[in-house]
Amino acid sequence: MARPHCMFVQAQDVPWQKGFASGAWPELDVKVLSLDVSNGACSTIVRYPAGWDFAGDRYLTCHEEILVLDGALEINGESFTRRCYANFPKGWMRDRIRAPQGAVVLTMLSGAPEEKTGAPPAGFYDEKLYVPRQDVSREGLETWTENPYTRYIKGTGVRPLRQDPYTGEISILYSALPFRYMSKRWSHPIVQEMFVLAGEYAVNDVGVMCPGSYAWWREQVMHGPYGSLTGFMMFIRTDGGPLSNIIPPEIVEVDYDAPYQPQVPEHMKAYAKPPRRISWY
Repeated sequence: MARPHCMFVQAQDVPWQKGFASGAWPELDVKVLSLDVSNGACSTIVRYPAGWDFAGDRYLTCHEEILVLDGALEINGESFTRRCYANFPKGWMRDRIRAPQGAVVLTMLSGAPEEKTGAPPAGFYDEKLYVPRQDVSREGLETWTENPYTRYIKGTGVRPLRQDPYTGEISILYSALPFRYMSKRWSHPIVQEMFVLAGEYAVNDVGVMCPGSYAWWREQVMHGPYGSLTGFMMFIRTDGGPLSNIIPPEIVEVDYDAPYQPQVPEHMKAYAKPPRRISWY
């Protein structure tokens, strides 16, 4: 069964568990944001305790995509600080991972994580899928661009992170200035995964997404319109192909204070609580 539609939950309200169902990393705290029970593919937040240190040549049997939310990881001697991104294909060799001060990392896995020691079999690792460390917070705006995937909307920007050379799937940072809105509902022919990093992102029919809001927006499901009083930045990832939109022509006025009306799977309903919005009083 593919992952069910989830629009949206606050990651802060999803409980921690020890390790993954596959048995990997039992000493780490994990929040499972979405899961494909058929193959173990999942999107998670992983918390590495201060002083965590694991050495020895090994590789994963699935792809691992990461965005550091807080703290820092040292992977093969390279430091991944807050907002650093990378994509490690299955079979990518790692000899040491450390978290001297601890780290919290948004982690997407293409299957149930399983570590193997030694070198991977010939042909298992695909260099074309590897995306080395990108320290986006220290690059400023020089690597941002107008939206190259769908259409440019004034006041928005995109920081491309990854594009799969075979499927066209992408990972990006997407940002907009305050008062940016789109007065139409829309959907996609593919899954769009979303994790809000900053600001507010109001969606009329589901509520106001805030930092920590997570969505697995299934294909052909309509939402919107959207708008933001504060501006926002979010991590977006597609599953199933390149990013494209389906936008009916009807005009709908945006509600910047849209009430929280989550559309989430049954097992996530207990964690579906109104987001914590900015308050001046």
